[in-house]
Amino acid sequence: MQPLPPSHVYQQHPGNMPPPGGMMPPQGMPPGAMPFRKRPSEADTLPKHIKKKRPTDKNIPQQIETFIPEAKLYKELIEFEKKLDATILRKRLDIQEALGKPSKVRHTLRLFVSNTASDQTSHTEQDGTFDLNSGITPNWTLRIEGRLLDSTQKIESTPKITSFFRSIVVELERDPNLYPEGNYIEWQKQPNSPEFDVVEIKRKGDVNVNAKIILNVDHNPPKFKLSPVLADLLDAKIETKPQIVMGIWNYCKNHKLQDAEDKRIIRCDNRLAQIFGFPQLHFSQLPELISQHLSRPDPIVIDYTIRVDKPFHQSSKIYDIEVELDSAVRQKMLHIVSSTQTQKEIMGLDDKIIQCVQSINNSKIKRDFLLQFSKEPVEFINKWIASQARDLEVILGESKVNLEELRQSDFYKQPWMKEAVFHYLTAKTQQRMQELLGLQPPPPPQSLPPSNMN
Repeated sequence: MQPLPPSHVYQQHPGNMPPPGGMMPPQGMPPGAMPFRKRPSEADTLPKHIKKKRPTDKNIPQQIETFIPEAKLYKELIEFEKKLDATILRKRLDIQEALGKPSKVRHTLRLFVSNTASDQTSHTEQDGTFDLNSGITPNWTLRIEGRLLDSTQKIESTPKITSFFRSIVVELERDPNLYPEGNYIEWQKQPNSPEFDVVEIKRKGDVNVNAKIILNVDHNPPKFKLSPVLADLLDAKIETKPQIVMGIWNYCKNHKLQDAEDKRIIRCDNRLAQIFGFPQLHFSQLPELISQHLSRPDPIVIDYTIRVDKPFHQSSKIYDIEVELDSAVRQKMLHIVSSTQTQKEIMGLDDKIIQCVQSINNSKIKRDFLLQFSKEPVEFINKWIASQARDLEVILGESKVNLEELRQSDFYKQPWMKEAVFHYLTAKTQQRMQELLGLQPPPPPQSLPPSNMN
């Protein structure tokens, strides 16, 4: 049965009552000045409670199948959804595990270097004079651009040229006294900074300039240049740190350099002893020991002459650089893992299903209520009133006597009633006598419940 809504009942007691909170104000302070915090009502806390608890039950009661045979199909869909969720979760875990492993595809980045010259002074061989009053400053612009060569694997979003480099430096061979703006130009990649397709450097000048372009490739994960002895051991000049450690470990296993009892201890042969300087070492020491044999990879250096004798000049050479990109499959997997739109749609549909199931359960409760009422109205109403009375007692939490029984006259004709009246009158008489003698009155008498009477 549905309980009645909770209500607030305040019972008055005789005698001096302390203010709210059970604290008496200090002497000299008015009672109204005593600060206290208001207790929140159940109506205020109910909406918060509802917001915190999100219903998740999507099961239909079994009794509904007797009225709606189609409910079996819904149960079959629920079971199929559980299997589908388990499969999707397993696949997502597989994708996350695959993303943890490096999956790079090598491509070729082709660079083109050129320059343009504008507002250059025109020399005339006949009179050997030129105009100084034109007010135009000759200048030139250096351009560095590139593109990825066509590959068998399709790239969804072509990265820009600056995404492949950690820094780009251009050094100019000019007289610093004539050009105080400086001959050293540097671009460095910053976190969350935009990328560019073309790098342009514009400077003043009317003579040819030799330039040195220094490109530092940005490797992800970072790669290091190996020392000559370590490179000869692993047959690699540039490699990542995990691959270097794995290569040394494979070398030790192939040459049986592991200790017989503890496989983590390496007994160095002549080549390893020459590299690390120890007759034996622990495997956990490898990352620290190889650090002294690693350095940053050498930059790519391009020599170029900026010519101003014609409006456009391009280098006769092209430069191919090997770069690594994430595979297209990895990009799709990243998109699947990071996408949340599909998950939000599924959660929205789940909420609608839960609401429909709750509506069905409420309709079933109403149907059972009305069906029982239609069969035996009088008996059903009496049981319903008694149930509501018990629920009210639970809510109030104060009375131990059924309130519905107190309304009946037979309740006061029971054998224990005379004794209860005698005890009540005796207590009232003693209270009155103490009041006349000027003593503090005792607590008010309370009638005993029937279970405590002899």
